[in-house]
Amino acid sequence: MHRHRFWVAAAAALAAVAVTAPASAATPVKPGLTAKAAAALPTAGNGVFQIRMQNQPGLGFGTFTVTSGGRDVLYSGGGPGTSFMILRHNTADGPQDFVQGQYLTQPNEESLDDLAWTINPLGAIGLEAKWFLNGAILTEHVEVHGSTAADSSVEVTTTIDGTGSDQYQIQYLWDLAVGKDDGPVLQSEPAGGTFRPFAQSATTETTLTGFDSLFASDNDGNPATPTAAIGLTGSGPSRITPPPTVPLSAKFVCWPQAVGSPIGYYQTDPSVDISTSASTCTGPSGNDSAVAYLFAPGQSRVSASLFSIAPDATSLKVAPARLVSPALSATLTDTVYNHPVPGRTVSFSVNGNTLCTATTDANGVAACGGTTEGLAAALGYSGSYGGNAVWAATTGHS
Repeated sequence: MHRHRFWVAAAAALAAVAVTAPASAATPVKPGLTAKAAAALPTAGNGVFQIRMQNQPGLGFGTFTVTSGGRDVLYSGGGPGTSFMILRHNTADGPQDFVQGQYLTQPNEESLDDLAWTINPLGAIGLEAKWFLNGAILTEHVEVHGSTAADSSVEVTTTIDGTGSDQYQIQYLWDLAVGKDDGPVLQSEPAGGTFRPFAQSATTETTLTGFDSLFASDNDGNPATPTAAIGLTGSGPSRITPPPTVPLSAKFVCWPQAVGSPIGYYQTDPSVDISTSASTCTGPSGNDSAVAYLFAPGQSRVSASLFSIAPDATSLKVAPARLVSPALSATLTDTVYNHPVPGRTVSFSVNGNTLCTATTDANGVAACGGTTEGLAAALGYSGSYGGNAVWAATTGHS
């Protein structure tokens, strides 16, 4: 049996266990590719999302990663490997599981690397991997749709064509890494829901059903004010192409613990913190969360998507200058929710010359400067917030 170099020595330490029991093994080491090796992989995308797919059998053929603005959406470490699919074939002799990559933990598992066929480009916006197994053709279709932050998505559709295609079950395990946070928090929204940057989000393991959308956002460093967020489909949202397949469940899990479990077996534990600085679920870059989509058996086609969010509109109300400290101040507000935005940097200037900068407090107020800055701004000054993926840029004038 070949061993995926992404998983290093962990796979060699695994003991064979029954398919009904989870693996007992060392946590797999996350992948890392040289910049040269990563650049050589097939890529596709638009101006919002880029996908990169592994085209070498033995290294996780067909595994992919997603980035946005040069930052991870799914963990990459320079290349694909930690987000992957498990395909179960239910036979008269029992289930046979096919796994992307070489991290095999069960005696009934086989690596899809051994059955790899081809990867085809879908123009400039997608990639399609194919495998031939048990008289059927397995196709993984990964395509970017849209052109702006308001309408872009990454479709992941898996199709099984051929004899006995109704005897299969599919699970996706996506290793989330929003921005620089490998352990983002998760928000579940009902039908028609959108990302709410001020809403409480899950930081512990949980199993979700009956949701329209999920939203993962970074919370490391400044948990009150995310700088990046990404959507994941459930039954919606309605703008996604193609319409997503409703999963049996989506489990918000500790990636190092869930990665070796048989398809559908892992049980979430609400007491396990996977997204805060106090988390014991850690990888090489800190806390480490993931989402496992389990689809109903007997479906020959399933689809789920990641999608972008449009930043909320903001306003910046600049107060008149004072001659005492703090001389300059402004209030940053999310105008969608009429809510102050804390933890964001505001810059104050006169005629393009920066006088000082400050971070907004819990009330959205940024203030800085003394008498010198107050005198310089006495005839009027400007404040500006540069914006991020969650809150749009804005300016104001005294």
